[in-house]
Amino acid sequence: MLPTATDSSSSGNVTVDTTVSPETGVEPTADTTAGGSGVTFPATYRFDCIDIVQIGDSDDDGQPDGDAIQGTLLENTWAADIDAFKLNIMLTVAARDEAGMAELLIGSGIGTSAGDLCTEPTTVSEPKPASFDPTVVQWQPSSAMGTCSEPAASSDGFAGTYTFELAASDTIYIYAQDTDGTVFNCTPDGGAPDAVPLHAITATVTVDADEQLSAGQLTGCLVDSEAQGLCSCLGVCAGAANPDCGGCPDGSVPLAQLLAGVGATDNCTALMGETAYDLTVGFTSRRLDVDAPMTCG
Repeated sequence: MLPTATDSSSSGNVTVDTTVSPETGVEPTADTTAGGSGVTFPATYRFDCIDIVQIGDSDDDGQPDGDAIQGTLLENTWAADIDAFKLNIMLTVAARDEAGMAELLIGSGIGTSAGDLCTEPTTVSEPKPASFDPTVVQWQPSSAMGTCSEPAASSDGFAGTYTFELAASDTIYIYAQDTDGTVFNCTPDGGAPDAVPLHAITATVTVDADEQLSAGQLTGCLVDSEAQGLCSCLGVCAGAANPDCGGCPDGSVPLAQLLAGVGATDNCTALMGETAYDLTVGFTSRRLDVDAPMTCG
């Protein structure tokens, strides 16, 4: 059974603390309004489409090389998990002022639908500075197969674009779990959250005129040593136990094995000071009815 807001019968289940938003540190009713726009904050968007533009030294060039096949496998798995609400990446605009200064954060949700998501506790991040430019329209949703976002054809129907960039020392954790609460990413030694860590994230996000939908592109760095120490399942955790994944769900294997054949990139290796891989995704997202989901607890 999927953890719900009232079920806390096992360690895999969660309850929701409905008093204070972890993202903003205020009650959810204490929203602020950006000067005259009529849009209230905080505002949380759930990614409903992701396509892999680049993973490591591979890119989405349509060629049937091994690393592109691995990217396609991950992309298809993530798409299915998003549709089944097993993977819930949430972008929250915590605040925005008339000068275009904003605060954004990324978290991961648990729930059965867009209406009952709570934020997985180990993925809660502090709000980070960002900017919003109403004169820039960079992305729009794409109708092309296998692609979520594309460069905007015109400025009509859009409110503007957010831009944010996190330091290499900032870590964003992407958490996913099966409908029975089984985690898809697991650290055997328990020394880190059961989630995929991404560093040095940069992103641009264009919102529509009503600021209900967005399209964008995001790049982050995956460090090889962390991929070696993280055990992952694709779609479902099933199969034999892996000797390198003691204490993790059967069927999980080191993430580095799933990325075998994908080479490191100079950009992220330089940023992180050790072997690392660029991960660039295009995405679209939809605003949730709940301004800032509570922390699962």
